[in-house]
Amino acid sequence: MDMITAFAPNRAARLAISTALAAGVLTGCTTGGAHPDKYASSAQTALAKGTTTAAIDNAEKAVLADPRNAAYRVLLGNAYLKAGRFESARQAYDESMELGEDSSRTALSLALADIALGRHAEAVDTLNSYRDSLAAADYGLALALAGQPQQGAQILSQALRNGENTPKVRQNLALAYALAGQWREARTMAAQDVPADQLGERMEQWAMMGYSERTRDRVANLLGVPLRGDNGQPQALALANFPATEQLAAEAATRAEPAAAPALAEAAVKELPATEPAAPSPSLADSSSQSQQTQLALIDVPASQPYVRPAAAPARKAAPAAKPVAAPAKAGTHLVQLGSFSTPEGARRAWRHYTARNPDLKGFTNVTTQVTVNGKQFWRVQAAGFGGYASASSMCGSVKARGGVCLVMRGAAPAQPGQQRPTESRMAKR
Repeated sequence: MDMITAFAPNRAARLAISTALAAGVLTGCTTGGAHPDKYASSAQTALAKGTTTAAIDNAEKAVLADPRNAAYRVLLGNAYLKAGRFESARQAYDESMELGEDSSRTALSLALADIALGRHAEAVDTLNSYRDSLAAADYGLALALAGQPQQGAQILSQALRNGENTPKVRQNLALAYALAGQWREARTMAAQDVPADQLGERMEQWAMMGYSERTRDRVANLLGVPLRGDNGQPQALALANFPATEQLAAEAATRAEPAAAPALAEAAVKELPATEPAAPSPSLADSSSQSQQTQLALIDVPASQPYVRPAAAPARKAAPAAKPVAAPAKAGTHLVQLGSFSTPEGARRAWRHYTARNPDLKGFTNVTTQVTVNGKQFWRVQAAGFGGYASASSMCGSVKARGGVCLVMRGAAPAQPGQQRPTESRMAKR
């Protein structure tokens, strides 16, 4: 099968998510006499045949031979995931994204690994960062599995109303309803594709899934992979063991000039008083109404894909912007809020994704602000340096044109020590 489905007759409650269990186009090189592209090709072949032991062995060799190659780490994560080694898969996917991997299928696979490990906040952060490039069927059900079944059902229902009336969307919606405890709706939706003599059994399977707190078992069953004990990938493969050339040069310069002033961090993290009127949703730029209007792009990733050497990538056609985006101002007065996340890791990953999809953002300052709302911690991702509402609104329009959500706010970047931080006030763009 090219895709895992939620209604396969020979397996219980298949998950209709394109998990990208096989890597896409890989980049190869030769390092120290080894041929990582050959290892990667062998791993890909083994993965397509279902021989995960050989796939993992060859993928680990490829990563060791070319440790800063993001695509090899994606392939390694795919092999781990298909073997049911969720902790190792999560590490491999996370490190690939640290190296610049930015595909929605890798983000989805990382989220599934986090869900299996019970890391629901991290999974939701990743899903919401990539919501504009994930298929609605994948995004909605993954949210439901990550502990947000009501929101997942809303996403899937909206997909149906938008014309995506497919078995995949219908059955994912039925499962989301079941996870939310809406059994009448779940049964009605499932009956559109499940034979009558199998419907009762399907409801029983979903009921057991809903009551189970063993997230590893749930995800392994849904993906049709074995459940194995896992202590993580070999320490020798950890990305921290292979610093980038720029990092080594920076460390050398720091040792050579101990009296030099430290560089400013990319993201200024400060805690604000917990005096806000309402808790922000981790999935939005603090605006639930915008989420329902977001159009989610469709993707269809096959379950296996042969290894090919990459050709020159064609130029990507830029999405139309609402207005020309203004250049950063020396003294910014406005910010564009891009999202609110429950983990600093999710906030960092979101900024990388936003700037990859909206290159104009790279000229502005990333301000990630920690806030406490109703006793919960959130990290807000904002772009600072806009000289007025008009320029900030222009950038917000550009972000929305590419499927994202945003919020224009008055305020500058956090003040330097000894200066008072400007007061921020929302200016919702409708």
